[in-house]
Amino acid sequence: MSKCYHLNDYVKWKGPGVSPKSLKSKVMRDRKAEALAAAQACAELLKTRFGARRVIIFGSLAGQGPWHGRSDIDLAVEGLAPADYIPALSACWELLPEGIELDLVPLEDAHPEMRAYILGEVTMPSDPHEALQQEIQLELDNLTRLVQSTQALLARLPAQPNEDEIRSIGSRLQDFYSGVERIFERIAVRLDGDLPAGPSWHTYLLRRMTSPWAEVRPAVIDRALATRLLDYLRFRHLFRHTYGFDLEWEKCQPLAEGMAETLEALRAQLMAFLGNLKKS
Repeated sequence: MSKCYHLNDYVKWKGPGVSPKSLKSKVMRDRKAEALAAAQACAELLKTRFGARRVIIFGSLAGQGPWHGRSDIDLAVEGLAPADYIPALSACWELLPEGIELDLVPLEDAHPEMRAYILGEVTMPSDPHEALQQEIQLELDNLTRLVQSTQALLARLPAQPNEDEIRSIGSRLQDFYSGVERIFERIAVRLDGDLPAGPSWHTYLLRRMTSPWAEVRPAVIDRALATRLLDYLRFRHLFRHTYGFDLEWEKCQPLAEGMAETLEALRAQLMAFLGNLKKS
């Protein structure tokens, strides 16, 4: 496994007059070069060992968004047998530099908007505000599909759902906040210039969205919506750290039934935020 370079690795040898900004830039360039080499190695492995017909690098590593400290490798694969997906994913992870993760997307399963993005049929605007708006809209479309499927499931549930039904709702609640968080990550990377650090960065990121960032942007959401979203963040943590059979319907139900209203509040505030960006 290749070494992943961090800022502290350069502090030992940096010469006088080297600014923290230039050090950070070098760390990011080296990290991206390592990620690209790993992506190419994964692509070769997928073709030669698992018979994939085509592998496409997309996302920030392909220049479709800013590369940053938490960027991962996005690969789309075509012609990979479903039974080989997990073995192929595991084999690729063995090739990754420390601290870099991999998203492997079967091209055949990608929804039309994602497929168009992967294939470069959707051009990312050069203007950062327009690019951000496009990224936000893609995530909102995904969240809308998620909410619609959740509402359909809720309509079929009995008064007291069984364990499997509660697990399914819990999974959707986890996905909901993860989609919301991806929007906030896009804003932080494109406008704020970085993401929060430390073990509580998920909470810090949500809180950051309630305040203006220097002279760069206004607040993204208000505190009332942030408080509501914090409940989804806390549930996601619970879902990831407990057995599914321990989930209680009374803990899931209010969040599941409030998901559509929460999404509409988020959509309205994001649209207002983007409108204010255009005026600035």
